[in-house]
Amino acid sequence: MSSITWPLAHSARAEAFAYTPEVTFRTLKTASPTYTAVGIIGEFRPRINDVEIDTRNLGSHLIYARQTAFHSYGMTIQTWPFDLPFLKYGSEPPNYTTPAGTQAETLQFLYKYQQAQGTAGTTSHYVFLLGCKMNTLELSVSSQGLVEATTDWMVGEITVPVNTANGGLTTPTIPALSATTTAPISNIDGGNTPMTINGITYPIKEFRIQWNNNIIADDFNGSGLVDQMTTGGIEISGSFRTPVGKNLLLEGFVHDFPQTGVNASYVFKTGVMVCNMTEFKLVADDNPHVSGPQDTDKHAFNFVAKTAALATS
Repeated sequence: MSSITWPLAHSARAEAFAYTPEVTFRTLKTASPTYTAVGIIGEFRPRINDVEIDTRNLGSHLIYARQTAFHSYGMTIQTWPFDLPFLKYGSEPPNYTTPAGTQAETLQFLYKYQQAQGTAGTTSHYVFLLGCKMNTLELSVSSQGLVEATTDWMVGEITVPVNTANGGLTTPTIPALSATTTAPISNIDGGNTPMTINGITYPIKEFRIQWNNNIIADDFNGSGLVDQMTTGGIEISGSFRTPVGKNLLLEGFVHDFPQTGVNASYVFKTGVMVCNMTEFKLVADDNPHVSGPQDTDKHAFNFVAKTAALATS
């Protein structure tokens, strides 16, 4: 006889994954919260790190005591995006006057899924991720591929799953995963010269850009959890591959000393998602020449930028 007497859980049993802005850091909103769907989700990976401190005493080979000192939480979310609001929580610097939709806000997420509790039946369970701020955002696209967003989050707390009605929320608005019907963005949607550098357009084989918000997570005595999160110094970097032969302007940029920063942009989807960069500079180029050619020559440039804003144009 099998020891497993209940149906096992898996990702197809997920029902909802959505977010809402917080009012108070790491405090669950229970009264009529309205959640927004994350979108098309490839992977959601929560994590917890339990910090234990060992104490030893003379006269023994063994540990005298082990005390819990801190819990740190985080998560990664990989999506195939089709619009901007969710991504802007990683790309937009904090607006402390109008915080909505920028790094000035923290979010809380709801994950609703089906699981058993030792019996043959399954019920809806709810997990809440509280006090969330996007630490890094990476957008990437290559020929024959889709636009992909990989996000890493610092999280204040992840709750134990509950199977009470609506997870204990009062009249919540929770969009089901099945309600998402918009198609993901393809490399085709940006056109055949999606990148513009200093007014000149270029064909692109691969493009990647990352925002690192260097989130500062503060904890204080007596808490055991993160007590507040603050955006640190934002770093923007990326890379792209473009075929040799368009002109010699890019070779000139990376050669110039000092190099002058220019404006640049990448169109992921016309009228829907465009990344506009300022103080764009090329910082490295890898263009190998190998005998017995198996590929055409392409520059593999690395770049940095001062700002990189996501917009519709």
